[in-house]
Amino acid sequence: MKSFKLILGLMVLSLGSAMAQAIPFMSGLDDKCVGCSLSDSTGGAYVNPVGTDLDGASWIQPSDAWNVVGTYRVWEQDLNKTGTASTIDSLFVSYDDNLQIKSNGNVLFDSADYSISKPWTKVIDVVALTGDLLVAGNGRLNFWIENTGGPTGVIWKGNTADVPEPGTLALLGLGLAGLGFARRKAS
Repeated sequence: MKSFKLILGLMVLSLGSAMAQAIPFMSGLDDKCVGCSLSDSTGGAYVNPVGTDLDGASWIQPSDAWNVVGTYRVWEQDLNKTGTASTIDSLFVSYDDNLQIKSNGNVLFDSADYSISKPWTKVIDVVALTGDLLVAGNGRLNFWIENTGGPTGVIWKGNTADVPEPGTLALLGLGLAGLGFARRKAS
């Protein structure tokens, strides 16, 4: 009987932890931007993603030879209106010149709040600067890039985990309580 309770408790715990799986995302073909294109070319001035935390992602920029002055927006399709809130637990970016990351109208990251020089030449760890970020379940992740002149682009890569629903948390709590009860009864 003791073994049965222990196995049952472990099953409930594993079910609760399986509910919150990581979802990788990165800039790529499925992302949306009106008048934008993809490029693996870094023009010799931008960070090359190969061998960095941005490996596998692609630069997204306006299609007219990177030379756009003003603001444009790209949104991450992998997290587009999933219906489930997600916590971003890793996010790496490189961009030119200023960047705001938004979800559901909320600013999650604003590069103007940090003293980042030449952000197109390095990989920036957004979560290290801001802490975990929350993407609303009915929203999407938007990258707003402001260019003051010359070439422009943005590249990103990260991971999210679904925010556990109350039912999942209750199941996890029951599993922990069951394990505690089984251990207590055994001693």
